[in-house]
Amino acid sequence: MIIHSFKVIVVEYFTGEKMIKTTRILLFLILLTLLPASLWAEITAVITEISGDVMVSRKGIILDRTETGTVIGPHDILQTGPDSFAAISIQSPVSQELSIRVLEGTTLYLDHALKKQNPETSLTLHRGGIEADIKALAEGASFNIITNSSVMGVRGTSFAVSTAADTSILVSCREGKVVCTTNDEDSFIQPGKVFEQDPNGQYRLVNVPPADIRSYTDQWKRARQGALREEGSVALENYANLYLQNAPGFLESWSDISSKQSLFRKWETIMEEGKTMSMGEATKDKITLSNGIIRLRTRLPLMEHIFYTLYDLTEILESEEDAAPEISDTAERTLLIYHKRQDEFIEKLTKARYYYRIFLEIDKQSSGHSLTPSSDLMNGFMMDDSFFITPPAPGR
Repeated sequence: MIIHSFKVIVVEYFTGEKMIKTTRILLFLILLTLLPASLWAEITAVITEISGDVMVSRKGIILDRTETGTVIGPHDILQTGPDSFAAISIQSPVSQELSIRVLEGTTLYLDHALKKQNPETSLTLHRGGIEADIKALAEGASFNIITNSSVMGVRGTSFAVSTAADTSILVSCREGKVVCTTNDEDSFIQPGKVFEQDPNGQYRLVNVPPADIRSYTDQWKRARQGALREEGSVALENYANLYLQNAPGFLESWSDISSKQSLFRKWETIMEEGKTMSMGEATKDKITLSNGIIRLRTRLPLMEHIFYTLYDLTEILESEEDAAPEISDTAERTLLIYHKRQDEFIEKLTKARYYYRIFLEIDKQSSGHSLTPSSDLMNGFMMDDSFFITPPAPGR
């Protein structure tokens, strides 16, 4: 497994001076002004348009109906099927104008946090693609699109992010300016250029007229699928092995934390009713949960990446009519287990993120409702380190 770092930043102007802020594998738009406490608030999103097969999973349970007007809260999983899409309007303290078009074959969730005393809304993209329009962010606020290998943040611009089953990424910008940084080299993206990154971390800039971005994106997706069909058995074997290696540890961590369901239900009620517990009681509950939740936290991002990558790989490769993928007997058995436990894993992955949210509330109350987390660990608790896995070369 090869792990690379990839970072993206956006060029902004403030009081007439260019200000560029980079952090390792993160893209942030953070100004230096401290925001009022009122900006620490939950976010919601509302589906404004919908077509085809779209589902929302909340606390591990798929909603009976997903339709125009359905509200999506933090850590609800939104998923679109083939030939489907959903348009969502996000209500967030960072901006009054956030709209996202969720493209077909996409899985994502929303989150909101206070990072270094500035509000940050993020959209984690497990698979698929989105088109975003972000305008008029509050002073000091940021909005990020997170994938397994990058974080893209933007202010006052329109851009799109597409991911492929082989972990390739395509970023295009219809308005404004973006700079992608990898290996300490900056690549500027603005209308007329797109940024491509392949599974090996290699990138290039391509000149594409703004009017042709959509057709170019479709062509890019077909090309990635074509390449995957040629060497897909290698990727499928690799990710089946990764699933076999990582699923037991994830399930062990899950079993440990799920044994404390009564404590999570207690705090779920506290949050729903807006109650405040004593610092002593919150600290006691935090100590009870800390070891288990942190162990689960270390395993979840990689497990999500493996699970959702297999989701697309199996869908593409197993639909081939000419020949089934040539993989080992062990990989075949692993994939049978993967399919059998697919719904169970979706439930566990969704609930794990929700448990983190509850744990952060416990942490906040244990520190006297401070607007900042109680430690550096908690400051980055919901922000996963970016990574990507390079499949072995063909024939290996």
